Amino acid sequence: MKFRLLIIFLFFVGTTFSQSDIYYFKDLNSTLTYKDIGKEKFKLLNKEILEEKSNATFWFKIPANETDVNYVFRINSIRTNNVHAYQNLKEINKLNNQRYVSFKFSRKYPTYIKVNSNFSSYFPVELKTEDASLFKEKLVLLLNGFYYGAAFLVILFSLSYFYFFKDIAFLYHAFLLTCISFSFVIFDGSLHLFNVDEKDIEFLVLLDYILLSFSSLKFGNSFLMLDKYFPKAKKYTLILFLNIVLFVVLFYFSKINLLYTIVSITTLIFLFFYWFLGVLLFRKNKHTKLFVFSYVFLLFSGLDFFVLKNFGISFFESNPSNLKIGGFLQIIVLSYAVLYREKDLRKYNFYMKNEIIKYSKKIKQLTTQEEEENPLKENLENLSIREREIFDLIVSGKSNKVIASEIHVSVNTVKFHVKNIYGKLEIKSRKEALTIENTIKK
Repeated sequence: MKFRLLIIFLFFVGTTFSQSDIYYFKDLNSTLTYKDIGKEKFKLLNKEILEEKSNATFWFKIPANETDVNYVFRINSIRTNNVHAYQNLKEINKLNNQRYVSFKFSRKYPTYIKVNSNFSSYFPVELKTEDASLFKEKLVLLLNGFYYGAAFLVILFSLSYFYFFKDIAFLYHAFLLTCISFSFVIFDGSLHLFNVDEKDIEFLVLLDYILLSFSSLKFGNSFLMLDKYFPKAKKYTLILFLNIVLFVVLFYFSKINLLYTIVSITTLIFLFFYWFLGVLLFRKNKHTKLFVFSYVFLLFSGLDFFVLKNFGISFFESNPSNLKIGGFLQIIVLSYAVLYREKDLRKYNFYMKNEIIKYSKKIKQLTTQEEEENPLKENLENLSIREREIFDLIVSGKSNKVIASEIHVSVNTVKFHVKNIYGKLEIKSRKEALTIENTIKK
């Protein structure tokens, strides 16, 4: 098993960096045709074409070779247009049902491929034998199936958790993962397998920018609890989102390449802003730490692929394949983060529930005590002036004889009043009278 994995790894390394037998020529004025391109001097291509947007046309040359094996030339990018291949002064038809623009040909004569782009001049090309190309495509489709299957399961689990726990963050998490996965479907060329028109793909690319930004906004606000920690930040994120929508609409109608670059930059700024808020809350809890780590994978590879390549720069050799690796890591880590968040919230809710119960018990005790005191006060108010005077002397510990002497009445009169007092207060002894007095004083 380990040996097979090593072979697959070496295969990908080889296919990523090996560009033998491919030469290129930059037609600055885009004036050359397939009839006169053979006269130009081509340079050996080491890795890939990566330059800023220009009006130039690039030509690729595959020299003749004495072999009976057919070869496949492929441009691994959806950002190409006006792609044509020629051999022996005849045009070669594109292969059908391919993720990217591909041509199959023999090496009996030199082959020339003409290409330009409305975006940056980013042309990662590969040349393989027909069998090797078919094997690689099957392997890529297998890995894509694994990724999309895993993403679908995580989305399904998030929706299930939302149903059971009623936590809206799970719903936004599922929405965000759906938008991220849809981005990969677009940029890895999967839509070409279903013969989706290029104009429709361009529309879906722009729509995905809006959906990805909106899902990040809803998920970030909910997951990071910005209402609690940074209530003003929501206003800035909303402004950024509206700017993204504005630039997307402007680009769709004007087709100005600069606007597309601005859309890419604004979207990355938008995502970086949420990542920065996560960094500020890094020490608050464990799920925020996981949020920060999960975003790192996709943010920096996305920065390289969607932004820097528009300026003819690349630091990480990013492509749809390693973007999916970053996306898969983000899915796993972010899913753990959402679960940890739910666990933390449940612990916090359990603590708050206990505190509420304790507080309720205390309120109940105070209410009960007040209810007990109120009837006693009302009973004392029912005593006459003379009875209240005698009651005060009773609770002070004086006997009937002493009370009779102090208020200048007979002992029998005092006994008569004491009997009435006991009846009104519903007590039977001086000890209970003292208890009533102490309760009221509290």
